[in-house]
Amino acid sequence: MKKIIQIFLFFLIGNTYAQEIQINGKLTDSSTGEPVMGAIIQTEDSSKKTSSDIEGKFSLIINKGEIIIVIHPEYETLKTEGVKEMLIQLKPKNIELNTVVIKANPLEDITHSVIITDDIKKGSQPRTAADLFNDIPGFSMQKRSSTAIEPSLRSFKYEEMNVKINGGSKIVNACPNRMDPITAHIIPEEVSRIEVVKGPYTVRFGQTFGGIVNLVTKTPGADSYGWHGTLESGYETNGNNLALRGEVMYATPKYDVNINAEHRDFGDYTDGRGVVTPAGFKTDSYSIKLGYNPKKNQRLLLNWHQKFGRDIKHAGLMMDSPKDDSYLISLDYKIKSPWKKIHHMSFKSYYSFVDHLMTNGYELENPRPNYPAIDARAPVTSNTLGGKFEIGYKPTEKWLIYSGFDADIIKRDGNKTVIVNVNPNTGVALDPPMIKNLKIWQGAHIEDYGVYTEGNYRLNQLYTITTGIRMDYITAGITDPDPGFIAIYGNVKDQTDVVVGGNFSIKYKKDDFQAQVAYGRGTRTPSMIERYIYRFIVGVDSREYIGNPYLKPEINNQFEIGAQVKKEKWSGGINLFYSLFENYIVPVLNPALTGTSAGCGGGTPQAPKQFWNVYAHQYGTDLFFHYKFTEYFSFHSDLALTKAYNETLDEPLAQVAPMTSHIGLKYETEKYWADLRSEIVATQKDYAPSFGETETPGHTTFDLRLGFKPNKHLSIGAAVLNITDQAYYNHLNFAFKNADDLNGQRIYEPGRSFSMYIKYKF
Repeated sequence: MKKIIQIFLFFLIGNTYAQEIQINGKLTDSSTGEPVMGAIIQTEDSSKKTSSDIEGKFSLIINKGEIIIVIHPEYETLKTEGVKEMLIQLKPKNIELNTVVIKANPLEDITHSVIITDDIKKGSQPRTAADLFNDIPGFSMQKRSSTAIEPSLRSFKYEEMNVKINGGSKIVNACPNRMDPITAHIIPEEVSRIEVVKGPYTVRFGQTFGGIVNLVTKTPGADSYGWHGTLESGYETNGNNLALRGEVMYATPKYDVNINAEHRDFGDYTDGRGVVTPAGFKTDSYSIKLGYNPKKNQRLLLNWHQKFGRDIKHAGLMMDSPKDDSYLISLDYKIKSPWKKIHHMSFKSYYSFVDHLMTNGYELENPRPNYPAIDARAPVTSNTLGGKFEIGYKPTEKWLIYSGFDADIIKRDGNKTVIVNVNPNTGVALDPPMIKNLKIWQGAHIEDYGVYTEGNYRLNQLYTITTGIRMDYITAGITDPDPGFIAIYGNVKDQTDVVVGGNFSIKYKKDDFQAQVAYGRGTRTPSMIERYIYRFIVGVDSREYIGNPYLKPEINNQFEIGAQVKKEKWSGGINLFYSLFENYIVPVLNPALTGTSAGCGGGTPQAPKQFWNVYAHQYGTDLFFHYKFTEYFSFHSDLALTKAYNETLDEPLAQVAPMTSHIGLKYETEKYWADLRSEIVATQKDYAPSFGETETPGHTTFDLRLGFKPNKHLSIGAAVLNITDQAYYNHLNFAFKNADDLNGQRIYEPGRSFSMYIKYKF
């Protein structure tokens, strides 16, 4: 009996080993026949995996008859049975016009990240596209009103962040107080993903001082051929907020048409203290996209977008907006592998226009408290024109080089008229009224022309190097200077700057471990506000601000090291960064200019602030840890911390968010999902007194999102936001201005709210 068992085990073990085979294969492009480097080849359970080398070759030991999966970001995923000798032809995906990061190898950039947006799983309707950043690690929101919300990454904000639409287009705010940022002009549900570069680690997307954000809108794929459409609606109790959207699309392999339209009607919300915050607005937007594929490797896309904003309340500004309109038109073309050794050629062009009106009473349903004693109106416009041409060149299989040039031309105009009917100090009517005409932008223009080259070089299977260099030629000037501005600076001539930036990084990957060391030299020439604003209140305080046309360009020398591990059940990673800022631009109080300030009715004028260059630095970390308990149940966490210091003024830098962490549990199947997430924000004790900042208390909030998908057409999402009705405000939030009872108080976030969202796809 013992011998029989031994013989049985011998044959069993032998048969088991006989089941394993080594497959040797080669991947090629089905269109060009070129080898495909950097594809991931793995078994269905991901227990065994490898990648293709520079010749497209790979080897993998699997069980006989086992299915393998081939994955590459530029090709359609393929499943097939593994055999000893394989020649696999991969079909290229549809031409992608909008991607910031084109991967030349499987070594993922730790300094880059891609966030897929799914509005239905949020269970609530975003006010603007800025709300899409709420749950992205490292981002904080700066709030002036419900439409004037902007993302901030680390200490980068405003023009320090390079925000693009589809890799090339942009919409520049007309309002000097940024009540109409780019995120207020985009249909949030149109955004399919958000691509982020956490510092100046690429030179391919315009002059960049800090991070790059690319908002990518939806494009049709092969699974979208024929007629398709979406109808969706959402409602939120806190503010009686209503959102409606419709989309219809027709696509063929040759051409496609996509039409989007949305309506938003949001009201005033109640914060956790029970205080009603003026936050109402109405927007109507639509977009039309016309796509044409002359050949399989070519893509032409024409995009038209228009937005109308009405009855917009700005709690953090002394005026509201009865009108905020904009439009954007863009034309993109890309051809892949037109000739041997040419990876791609692409061309992008765009034009955008913003028409914005600010007033404290004129055309407003609910005038501000100081109207009509003071009647203020400020119609402003912004025109932006730009384009980009790029060639991707592959001199060898190890190299992928990008070279190109781009341009952004910005023009702004607008004046502010103030009619003082009543002396604010005595309450006596003025006869005749005092009339002041202030030139907000002074006919300002900035033109930026840039050239760049960036290359990815794969040393071997483990290491990849990325390096690039960029030069920008920038001119800035004004055509309608205010006499007071001339009195300070004389006859202001156009200013010219030539700046050079660059980047270098090395990436390492072996098995489940990956690391990256990166350096970026980011540059930014002064914005129009910093150069040319004249006696306009644009800060958190009530002081007038004066631009400085002779500012030097900012320079950011940023270093970063990151590492991450990805296992079957868990993943985790950490990034450490340090930035040394040269010629950093901040507003500084200048008492010497007090005498030129114009007071109303004999009021004592305040000393204005003037923009100057200083030296500063920042450092910090961001990290994450995810654990998958089961196929459907998972744990997610992240933490971000930035410390920044103004060395010249010997105080912390202003507008830097405190340490923030997210912790969440998610249960998700094809039909159901539940997501409980908490945000934990520490007390911000590092603040800039010169900027009017004070210590901000910490807070913890909880959100619960639920969803159900009864069939492939219908999805229903619901949410309870701020479950505990926490009374809190973010450190970056502005304060109320020109308000009855809340003047000078910080703008608090909404209290508890119940929300529901429904989407029907056909």
